[in-house]
Amino acid sequence: MTPNPQAQLLIWFIFLLAIVAGVAWALMTSPLRVAPKASGRFFITNLLLAVGVFLLLLGQTHSYWAIWLASDLLILASFAFLGWGIQHLFKQESTTRLDSLLLAGCAALMLSMYLSTSINTELGVLFCLMASYLLGQASRNKFIAIRQNFNSLAASLMALPLLLTALLFVARAIALVVLPAEHQGVLSHSSEQGLPMLWTYVVLVLAVNATVFGGALARLVAKIRLMAEHDQLTGLYNRRAVLKKLHQCHDDLQKQQIPYGLILLDLDHFKQINDSYGHDAGDAALLQCARTLRQSVRPNDILSRYGGEEFLLVLPDCAEAYVAAVAERVCLAIGQSPLQWQQQELQLSASLGHIWADPDLSVDQLLTLADQAMYQAKGAGRNTSVKAAQHHTYG
Repeated sequence: MTPNPQAQLLIWFIFLLAIVAGVAWALMTSPLRVAPKASGRFFITNLLLAVGVFLLLLGQTHSYWAIWLASDLLILASFAFLGWGIQHLFKQESTTRLDSLLLAGCAALMLSMYLSTSINTELGVLFCLMASYLLGQASRNKFIAIRQNFNSLAASLMALPLLLTALLFVARAIALVVLPAEHQGVLSHSSEQGLPMLWTYVVLVLAVNATVFGGALARLVAKIRLMAEHDQLTGLYNRRAVLKKLHQCHDDLQKQQIPYGLILLDLDHFKQINDSYGHDAGDAALLQCARTLRQSVRPNDILSRYGGEEFLLVLPDCAEAYVAAVAERVCLAIGQSPLQWQQQELQLSASLGHIWADPDLSVDQLLTLADQAMYQAKGAGRNTSVKAAQHHTYG
């Protein structure tokens, strides 16, 4: 069959789109250094797609089975790299080994089909099913990642182009099986009947690259947000972020009667550690305290470095007894975990004040009471926890 000129122009357009997108991702990789490892995989995605589409064009004028096989495999490999880039971008579990094995099996099966006498329908179905699997996995991973950092609506919109592309390949596979041979021109890449499908590919190449670029920006925004809300040394929430969460808990207490507790903690003799052993030893002590806190609370409890050597714990939706129990547990755990520093053992301890939130008090009043209780613990000899007295009179 003689290739349709319009179809060839559209295929050339897809080729150029892939080249331009590849250049953009190359710039993201270096010199911009925006998620360079993931961007590198997206660059390879577009490079493989461009070469695969170029071979598709070549195959229309030089009908040799090796060209068609190489084109199909390169396009499938580009879909695989797209999925791997998304996994790397969002720090997800890699499926590189499984996908590589599936691609190798698909390549062997396609080669055997090319060497047989009846190959067109079977090859098309196999190619479409493999493509839909790779793109479907990429869409799923992207949805999960975006939803974790934003919301389901944003995740659905970002994952939709990949899902639609996967569904398009599923529909094409079904059509190859169901449609009579004389009506399969609509599925061809070279006939006039196949122009709507080629235009669909153009739109999807644009949409997929746009949403993947949006995914990279979303990851960058999430990383900036993480850095803005977390202490760089310990990885716990910083003062601004924990106060925001504390006010949310207080709103829940006043509006929905969901109780919560506070623990304010100060490492004892921290200045002595800094003065005697240096700030690196002080940082190591803070890190060890942060690890101990993580091991002593529930996953939904909120931990923060409140300032200097002070830590603030917000314990949402809990009984009063739990607040006192966590305070005692943390105090004991810190005291029983000396810091190993340059072949020396530095004894650590902490003074804690804890309070079960009262809806009639403000957040500032609760913090003041917890702070007073903490200083009572220091006055009592340190390395202990004290419950705040809630009968304090405010002026």
